[in-house]
Amino acid sequence: MKKNRVVLWIVLLVMMTTLLAGCASTEPAATEEPATTEEPATTEEPAAPAVEQVFNINIPQEPQILDPFQFRDDHATSILYALQEPLFRIAENADGYVPGLATDYEMSADATVFTVTLRKDAKWQDGTPITANDVEYSFKRVVDPAFGSEKAFDYYSIKNAEKIVSGEMAVAELGVKALDEFTVEFTLEKPKDYFVSELVQPGFAPIQQAAGQEFGDLYGTEPERIVSSGAFKIVEWQHDAKIVLEKNENYWNAENVSLETVNITLILDTNTVAGMYAVGDLDFMEINKDFISMYKDDPGYETRSQVRVSFIEFNPNIDYFNNIKIREALSLTFDRKAYVEQILGNGDLPAYGMMPPGIRGLDGGDFRAQAGDLVFDMGNDPKAVEKAQALLAEGLAEMGKTKEDMEDFLEVLCVDSPGSKKNAQAIQQMWAKNLDLNLIVTPMQVKMLIPKLMDGSFHSVVGGGRTAGTPDPAYMIDFIYHEGKWDDQVYIDLMEKSFEAVGNERIQYLMEAEKYVLDQFVFIPQNFGVANSVTAEKVSGFVKHPLAVQYDFNSVVIK
Repeated sequence: MKKNRVVLWIVLLVMMTTLLAGCASTEPAATEEPATTEEPATTEEPAAPAVEQVFNINIPQEPQILDPFQFRDDHATSILYALQEPLFRIAENADGYVPGLATDYEMSADATVFTVTLRKDAKWQDGTPITANDVEYSFKRVVDPAFGSEKAFDYYSIKNAEKIVSGEMAVAELGVKALDEFTVEFTLEKPKDYFVSELVQPGFAPIQQAAGQEFGDLYGTEPERIVSSGAFKIVEWQHDAKIVLEKNENYWNAENVSLETVNITLILDTNTVAGMYAVGDLDFMEINKDFISMYKDDPGYETRSQVRVSFIEFNPNIDYFNNIKIREALSLTFDRKAYVEQILGNGDLPAYGMMPPGIRGLDGGDFRAQAGDLVFDMGNDPKAVEKAQALLAEGLAEMGKTKEDMEDFLEVLCVDSPGSKKNAQAIQQMWAKNLDLNLIVTPMQVKMLIPKLMDGSFHSVVGGGRTAGTPDPAYMIDFIYHEGKWDDQVYIDLMEKSFEAVGNERIQYLMEAEKYVLDQFVFIPQNFGVANSVTAEKVSGFVKHPLAVQYDFNSVVIK
């Protein structure tokens, strides 16, 4: 098993992250004609000016970097999707995509070679053409050991990618090749007939070769170090305060983009955000449970499902959490039903598995419905507390330790935001009430938390999670394999068998892997996400997708 470290997507429960299940069409909206005023006098008035096409939104935490091949948090996805056009764009149609930088593709009979045709009218922000060389460069850059991307494992399905990252092969051997100026060939390690569903993701959007070579790993850190191919370009970035996007006049579909400006504030405090929306300083707001009653009758209010799971992660390589009985005791005394109803109160579902609803299962069915509930706690096992108390006592006795020793040593990390702290403290209180165990909760900024997740120096983290990038189940379970922090041979064998299989056989291996992971109590599912939001009446065409991307600004029109 490779030891490449990858950061878990931090799912901030308070931040009301997004992903829309029943969203509008992804086809670009037509620009509205300017309104006119009519006077009873015979003299005609000139046409009234068009409504200012400015959209104001809050994204509750600053992205660390706006490089498709380096970003590590969900808060970057919407901004990246606006700045960097993927080869194909997400669509709510039978295919799941529409053309982006590419117009079409051909797949070989064995689903290992994808030949992608780029559009010839696509340009970078600076007016230079987007070519197959840019695409080839981008993917070779991300697997180059000298670049050291923490996301390199995302591209291991491409032929030789993993060997290149580990230094066993030269970068030139990567299975991405520019056949001519506008044709790119992707060769994969194994058959993957759903590969195009990966190409729609922000993390697969190419960057300009010239800019990548000039800025290196600093690409995406400041506006002047980003060259856009998408509908918008970044013109201002006040770190921890705001980001301003403006329409990219060189975008291939610019004539069908109405917005001129997207103002993005980066505010954590939900009361501040609510106040801004109330006075019209924001045109869209994600809502936590405190504001649902205020807006539930608003015409712009909606609840939407998300293909997302939040979880607690225990580090099995440290004292106490290296004892499965202690891990199981903590899992049993986390009441998911009470947590989603009394603490979250936003419609989220209790998570009795790692795969959320909406993930593809056997014969195209729903994975979660087919696999059923795999986790038990106080909400579905009346003897959970009794079992947990006995398990904790046995685990501590095996270690020759006491509860006091455990309390002095362990800490529970969470993201430093009001909602995340409240959620972590609620779980802490469940453990205190049912196990008489008082663990320390330590809030930490994402930029400090991510390195601890990377190097395995954490004890436990509340509020980690996974947001599906595609409907395929592999993404929700294989990150544990690629992360390399948990060297469990049974899990490794199951995953490696799934890598070799196709169809229902592969899905079955993933079902077995999910059950095994949950039986080891290293990942403790918390909740499956929904999101509640309200949109100003003047806004139309604001698209939110259930997978891969939070917000899509391309079709927004201000009426």
